[in-house]
Amino acid sequence: MDAANSSTNFSLNRETYPDALQQLVARSLEMMACYGNDGSYLAVSPALAVALSCEPEALLGQTNAGLADLATQLNRSGGLQSYWQQVDDAVAVVLQQGQAQRRIHTLPTASGFRVYDTTYTPVEAASGEVQQVISISRESDHGRQSSGNGGASRFPQPMSEPTTWIEGAPRRNSAPSGVEMPELESASLVRPAVTLEQIAWSPPKSNQPSDSPSLEASTVHQTAEFMQLVLDNILQCIFWKDRNSVYLGCNRRWAEMAGIGDPSNVVGLTDDDLPWTAGQRDWYIECDRQVMGNDIPMLRIKQSQREADGRVSWRETSKLPLHDAEGNVVGLLGTIEDITERKITEDLMRKSREAFQRLAKQKDLLNQLSSQIRRSLKPEVIQRTTVHEIRRLLNTDRVVIYRFEDDWRGQVVVESVVSPWCSALGDVGADNCFAQAYAELYRQGRVKAIADVNTADIDTCHRDFLQRFQVQANLIVPILVQDGLWGLLITHQCSGPRQWQESEIELLQALAGQFGVAIQQGELHAQTKRSAALAKQRAEQLEVALQERKQAQAQLIQTEKMSSLGKMVAGIAHEINNPVTFIHGNLTYLKRYYSSLTQLLALYQDHYSEPSPAIAQKIQAMELDYLLEDLDSVLRSIEVGSMRIHQTVASLRNFSRLDESEKKAIDIHEGLESTLLLLQHHIKAKSNRAEIQIARAYGELPLVECYPSQLNQVFMNLLDNAVDALDQQLTEGECSPASKPPKIEIETQVQGDHAVVSIRDNGPGISQEHQAQLFEPFFTTKGAGKGTGLGLSISHQIITEKHGGRLTCSSIPPYGTEF
Repeated sequence: MDAANSSTNFSLNRETYPDALQQLVARSLEMMACYGNDGSYLAVSPALAVALSCEPEALLGQTNAGLADLATQLNRSGGLQSYWQQVDDAVAVVLQQGQAQRRIHTLPTASGFRVYDTTYTPVEAASGEVQQVISISRESDHGRQSSGNGGASRFPQPMSEPTTWIEGAPRRNSAPSGVEMPELESASLVRPAVTLEQIAWSPPKSNQPSDSPSLEASTVHQTAEFMQLVLDNILQCIFWKDRNSVYLGCNRRWAEMAGIGDPSNVVGLTDDDLPWTAGQRDWYIECDRQVMGNDIPMLRIKQSQREADGRVSWRETSKLPLHDAEGNVVGLLGTIEDITERKITEDLMRKSREAFQRLAKQKDLLNQLSSQIRRSLKPEVIQRTTVHEIRRLLNTDRVVIYRFEDDWRGQVVVESVVSPWCSALGDVGADNCFAQAYAELYRQGRVKAIADVNTADIDTCHRDFLQRFQVQANLIVPILVQDGLWGLLITHQCSGPRQWQESEIELLQALAGQFGVAIQQGELHAQTKRSAALAKQRAEQLEVALQERKQAQAQLIQTEKMSSLGKMVAGIAHEINNPVTFIHGNLTYLKRYYSSLTQLLALYQDHYSEPSPAIAQKIQAMELDYLLEDLDSVLRSIEVGSMRIHQTVASLRNFSRLDESEKKAIDIHEGLESTLLLLQHHIKAKSNRAEIQIARAYGELPLVECYPSQLNQVFMNLLDNAVDALDQQLTEGECSPASKPPKIEIETQVQGDHAVVSIRDNGPGISQEHQAQLFEPFFTTKGAGKGTGLGLSISHQIITEKHGGRLTCSSIPPYGTEF
């Protein structure tokens, strides 16, 4: 009976029984509570207090609305706050409407939450006003599932005979056929402290002397009537028996269910006296024996019962052992609740859940395939994974992908098959009637579902083709790529005929569509990769050609530059060399003439010691002695100067070496000195720095076969870069001349069959990033307008390509650079 539709209440004289109902709740094994007409707690059972994680006394006098506010203030779990609000709402509705209510509540736990099915029953005073509300809560199957203790519902489908499921009871070998008795959980082993005295009830305390039998008997009688009223208005059916399974009492709902009318008629009866079937009687007695013999309760026994009209109803029964004051089992207490509507709802939910799970798995498979298409773009990987998932999801024997070739021949390119069925992988030939009868239909999107190959209306050639591979039923959907029939996605049932469901057909159609997209994207991806590879190859060729052109251009520019410089230097050297040769050649005669004149003057002085006054005055005026002495110094200076000019011209001609286009054995030290001479004006002191010190550490080098002018060009580039680095360091204020005098070290030595020239400076150094690009054409670390980026590139080419050597750089900023 639905609690929400129940209008049966019972009356309570609060003046006569002020605390009887509270005593019932406080001693009950059930999760019970008693509320006053203001919604406050009057009594709480221990079981409910344990579920709420508090002492019963802590709830007395409190209201659920107040507890909800307190939970909010203390920032407690939102689930607990919601529970108090739900209970407050239910109690308020019962107090207002005077109707019983049934609610579903959730309570948070450490491992999740539990769901409780709670009934709220109004208790009216003689005036008809609702004075109290009594609640009974029982954990629902959904609650156990949600908290992780039960899994899926244990309800079976309705059966032709009554069926029973028991929760909280140990398995017995003597269990009746068709009865499942799950293992007892450890929590169910606690012995409930229920005694016959509690069931018979104790009279309320009174100031009346105990030797007044009439009053005491009246009180006991009134208490019994009150208890019967309470039991009759509880939604569950209740009964109790003695140690021999003889009925001692029941409530009205149980009496009506058993068909005995008034509850008092049950006293003294046994299950043999009631309208049960033989199987039901044996089972009830076996349950009684187990509960009382083992002193263990059997909780939540779920039974299916076929009614007289053929309807199958479901009930949930619990049986608890009863004890006397010494703790001996003297009987049992049973409760029964009609859960047919709940069972039907749960069956529908289970079916809906199963359908939803199937759809979810199908959607997951489609999402997985879509993800693979986006992630891998490899059709073979997608096909291999998907045929396996389809076979597993549809529980079929074989799933294949058949790809067409010329003349509608083809082969199975991917397969997932289970034992003992044969493999169809590879070339399976052609279905002779396919091209004429089926090809165009499949190209238009036809789907073919054959439930039984033997009875299906198909061509004989097609049937023979299927039976070759043990196929009893199959489902075929086309795989289309750009409106062309690429292949077929096929599922085979080899173990027997099979009716294909609409959802299975839709799944295969969706997957075939995804296959088509995957194949098309794979082909486009392959084309893109081929195009990209071709474009990359052409780009690399263009890059090589561009680099070669850049190098040739750079070489040409540098060659023209050095050629022009060489011609200019050679021209200047020639123009200077002619007058210098003339001067230097005449110096010999000049010195001879000077010597003759001085000898002549000496003879005049010896023979004419007393010159005329005019001559003496002239000799004195011109300081003849000093003139003769200084003239000798001037002649020597002219000779030294002409020699230095001659050496400079020789260095210029040595640097340019325009007449030496072939390899020649030379002294490398001469080329270094010639280069230093040309850079002398850069090396001298400036306003912001001291003169650059040149430290020479020349080794014993033999004559080296080389192109002299090109090698001198390398020396010029390296030494000029070193001078620029030292100037840049001082310009940027990285150090002062006093703290770090600028210096260039030149060292030569022989290593094996190589002559090694090292040029080091103590400048700022070069970063690792720039070192990797030093020898690239047009790369420079100098400022705009200060470098072309060709010097080191040309130098590297001259050393490596022209001379078969190596040009390397080593630099650790800020300690300088060495080439």
